[in-house]
Amino acid sequence: MQSTKILITAVLIALIVGVGIGYVIPMRLAPSGSLSGEIPIGILLPLTGDFASYGARGKACVELAESDTNSFVQSAGLPVTFKFYYEDTETKADITLQKVQTLAAKGVKVVTGLLSSADIQAIKGYTDTNKIVVITPFSTVAELGVAGDYTFRLIPHDDMEGIALARLLYDLGFRHVAILQRKDPCDISIAHMFKEKFEELGGEILVYVEYEPGTTEFTSELQSLENAVASAISQYGADKVAVQTLTWEDLAMVLAQAKARNSITLSVRWFGGDAVALSKIILQDAGDVAAQTQLLAGFYYAPESPKKTKVVNYVKNKLGEEPDIYSLIAYDCAWVATLSILQAGVNNGEAIQKIIPYVANNYFGASGWTELDETGDRTGLDIIFYQVKQVDTEYKWVVVAKYTAATGSIAWLT
Repeated sequence: MQSTKILITAVLIALIVGVGIGYVIPMRLAPSGSLSGEIPIGILLPLTGDFASYGARGKACVELAESDTNSFVQSAGLPVTFKFYYEDTETKADITLQKVQTLAAKGVKVVTGLLSSADIQAIKGYTDTNKIVVITPFSTVAELGVAGDYTFRLIPHDDMEGIALARLLYDLGFRHVAILQRKDPCDISIAHMFKEKFEELGGEILVYVEYEPGTTEFTSELQSLENAVASAISQYGADKVAVQTLTWEDLAMVLAQAKARNSITLSVRWFGGDAVALSKIILQDAGDVAAQTQLLAGFYYAPESPKKTKVVNYVKNKLGEEPDIYSLIAYDCAWVATLSILQAGVNNGEAIQKIIPYVANNYFGASGWTELDETGDRTGLDIIFYQVKQVDTEYKWVVVAKYTAATGSIAWLT
């Protein structure tokens, strides 16, 4: 039997000549290591709880990645099999830590899946101390990007989304904005950057309303918004006033309750963050109000490619819906994890952590190039904005604009 060293070299040669996975790493000799048999990788997904819909799409993408990576190593003649261990985080950070500890007991040195910023905050001390590599497409709080740690995020941090939203609202002519923000690390991060950039552009923040996760009655929050919006409308006109929300899918409850009280806030335009873009819950529970307020929200956007098409079609056939950007990147996270283990030549967290930037910076996957900055965060992605519109008798998310990260500009598509 060939040595692992020779086999790893064969893998790199195969990657150079092309095996359809988008990995274009320059050939170099990997350490001989001791890669053989089953290599465990932890997959953490919110299969229940507030982010269950994301978890379902993410799992479909990662399952495809598990099949694809194992087909690849088999075709390359490697004596290894990647075994993905799937765990439900329940959208709870404390549960996530428990599951990481369970996976560590199984010899897992790399975990990936859909790990939010709250998850990362909960597990970071443990994973750094125990040298367990974390690769996620779901954590975007800027402050969690730390050079030299064991966490890598294949999605840009929140600053970019906050900047894009500020640019978008200002370009649309809004100068006076009320903010409604859930007390979640990601939403806080986006809201703070939005406020900073919107004020730099010359806009005014009318009121900054926060609420606790788990809130179901929004009377006081709506009252605060209504007071600010009513005053601004009388001074500046409704066409200069907007509501910027940074929430989860509980925005559907906010909109429904605003409708029930005939809120004056529904006479101005509403905007949302990435956690509500393309949400089926919004359409099902508050589609009429979302359309009335022309609710607009953005998602990071993956460039078109055969790899993206393959993953999208797989998920559509399996679930009857398209994968979101986080799920597409989850597919790439799984590939970066397995390729980094192969390139390191040993299933050792410290060795894998050192090689991941090299692998990620030379990988083109379902979400495009995955280049990382010095903190281990993705350098950039464009953002597509969707608006809720009534199409015939249904409410749908319709593409209306694109934010180009390289230029900081907004292009309207409809």
